[in-house]
Amino acid sequence: MAVPRRFVFIAVAALAVGCGRKGPPLAPLHLVPVPPANISVARVGADAQVRFDIPAKNQNGPGPVEIDRIEVFAATVAAGAVRPANREFVNPKYRIATIAVKPPPVEGEAPPAESTPDTRPSPGEHTTFTETLTEKTMEPVFTTPSPKPSVAASAAGAAAAAGTPPTAGATAPAAAGELPPVPNLPSAPTAIPAVPNLPSAPPAIPQVPALPEAPAGIAPVPPLPVPGENPPAAVSPDLSPTPLTTLPGTSTPAPTVPAVESTPYPARIYTVRGVTKSGRPGPPSARVELPLVEPPAAPPAPAATSTESSIVLTWTAPATSNPPIAYNIYKGGAADPINSAPVAAGKYERAGVTFGTEECFTLRAVEKIGAISLESVPSAPVCLTPRDTFPPAAPKGLSVVAGTGTMNLGWDANTEPDLAGYLILRGEAPGDTLQPLTPAPITATSYEDKTVKPGVRYVYAIVAVDKASPPNRSAPSARIEETAR
Repeated sequence: MAVPRRFVFIAVAALAVGCGRKGPPLAPLHLVPVPPANISVARVGADAQVRFDIPAKNQNGPGPVEIDRIEVFAATVAAGAVRPANREFVNPKYRIATIAVKPPPVEGEAPPAESTPDTRPSPGEHTTFTETLTEKTMEPVFTTPSPKPSVAASAAGAAAAAGTPPTAGATAPAAAGELPPVPNLPSAPTAIPAVPNLPSAPPAIPQVPALPEAPAGIAPVPPLPVPGENPPAAVSPDLSPTPLTTLPGTSTPAPTVPAVESTPYPARIYTVRGVTKSGRPGPPSARVELPLVEPPAAPPAPAATSTESSIVLTWTAPATSNPPIAYNIYKGGAADPINSAPVAAGKYERAGVTFGTEECFTLRAVEKIGAISLESVPSAPVCLTPRDTFPPAAPKGLSVVAGTGTMNLGWDANTEPDLAGYLILRGEAPGDTLQPLTPAPITATSYEDKTVKPGVRYVYAIVAVDKASPPNRSAPSARIEETAR
């Protein structure tokens, strides 16, 4: 039967409308920042310094990073205690600080004018949080002792490592990916003993037939005891599962589970995380751990001297120490040392010197526990105002050409950055005493002497002078003689 044309048109129109219909709106993507990276901790005197990178991108989406602040968590763990899981540690109870973060710039918009400098750290910036350690903060809040392996488990592990066969009656540990071994079953009696006042004892129970071979990973049932013989000594089975080295049925390495950590000293643990303006937290950073042990004693103040191009600090370092002692050098009240790595020797030379400007320095002794630095309180400061007592080099290349009633001198230029100029010295031969021809230094490297007398033999030399106060003079150049015409 033919379908009327108008029905075909209506059906096609309905399909067209249905295909273009919009579905329900998608839920907004709740962005959070990535974990702060490059976290480290060090002790400087009574302070713990935690350094880390402010997150600069999102954990779960593109666009400018969603971050408003950094939360800092810290807690003290007793010596030998179990470290808490993050679900217990990262909560408001152990939040010790909040650091405001400068919002990232909006693309296409000029940064707003600031009447006062914005000291908040920016996304991607490496920043430092300082906590002053007190008796209260160093009091342990996590004190549960770390579990210790049983004697049997330790002995079994040692025997396995040494290749010693297991003790009779002990069950073998399960292979990777298998069920743990089952402990030895109790022995079954061979017969029921006779009961008094009965005609006779019931016949003996027939021997238990051999059990079928146990599945892989389950220890076989031991044989029944032999009458008249003492049963073997029972050994407590090791029911701890053997760690997997690979995933069952594959060659893929199994994920490692960190062991329970403990140390012989109390420690302060830290972690940080970024939080959005609406309060959504990002993942926490890795943890860092500061041993709560006494830092080294403060060293004596160093001695300071200056050279033409550097400042030299020297101090007395112990010949031997355990643990080894090194030193950091600080200028003024700066938070970071001027040396790139702790200095073991008793001397440090800092390049660069500004004559006439006072500079002060302190020392801090440094010990290391693993990768963690423990610094002493600072030494007494030493201050130095360098003085320029370093003359320029003697000029070189002096030459003289006699003319009619004149002497033309020339020489090579000096290269000192603080050079003020040159003095020209002259005397009559043999030149026991030379006198300056110029009352003040000249900057040129040539000079025409028009005060000569014909027939007189003259001796010349050049002296370089710097801008120091008082000025420093070089040694005279090599002398040169010429007879005037």
